[in-house]
Amino acid sequence: MNPLKIRVQPHLRVGEGDVEKVVIITGNPDRVPKIASKMKDPEERARYRGLVTYHAYTAKGNPVTISGTGMGVASTHICIEELAKLDAKVIIRLGSCGGIDPSVITGNVVVPTGCVRDERASLNYAPIEYPAVASPIWFTALFDEVSKLLPSNRVHTGICLTTDIYYANPIYDKLDLWTRAKVKCVEMESSLVFTFAQTRGLDAASILSCDGNLHGAQKGEQKDETEQTGEQDPLIIEAIEKTVQATIASIDRVFET
Repeated sequence: MNPLKIRVQPHLRVGEGDVEKVVIITGNPDRVPKIASKMKDPEERARYRGLVTYHAYTAKGNPVTISGTGMGVASTHICIEELAKLDAKVIIRLGSCGGIDPSVITGNVVVPTGCVRDERASLNYAPIEYPAVASPIWFTALFDEVSKLLPSNRVHTGICLTTDIYYANPIYDKLDLWTRAKVKCVEMESSLVFTFAQTRGLDAASILSCDGNLHGAQKGEQKDETEQTGEQDPLIIEAIEKTVQATIASIDRVFET
């Protein structure tokens, strides 16, 4: 008989013993078991309100929690708070993004050094002047490891735009501004994760697969479900696979040192 969970969190439904020091988070709950399946002894620990959490071990035996956060900073804020309450120390966001720099196209990978905080959830932790930056040791490991798996022209680093809006109102669209500022990509969670981690004394980093570019072909409505665009594009499927491999290798690399 399994022991009764204690300190059960209200949304993730994880308790003591479910959350490891290193946590991989991803927006898409369907991606959680797929990430866990690339490691040893994957086991589902909780499933509630569309939020899924697994436990697994890297090839070198390092324990990892993999948790789905849903889309955007509001849902992510709840999840990382609950994970940190159960002693998560490292949060790695393994997700997707849209290219802003014209060179960042479908199937490319971005490892952000930091983020523009174009969202409000991170104001819960620090004023807007506070920079949202990745932890250097994890940024370096992720960038180095994914660079071993993909050609150099498919791997980018730099500033990411985090926003809490997906469908931008054209009246307020700042795409030209962010393009001139050399921002690499846009997504919806990393600046919150970085700010939360830095202000709590935790480590955080992100590795993002690009599913389109805002200046050209981008993820959007499909003519029908056979169309291979967005996350169905073979290039982004490959990129996601490589980012998973790079993340697992990074965990083993950091904990060897």
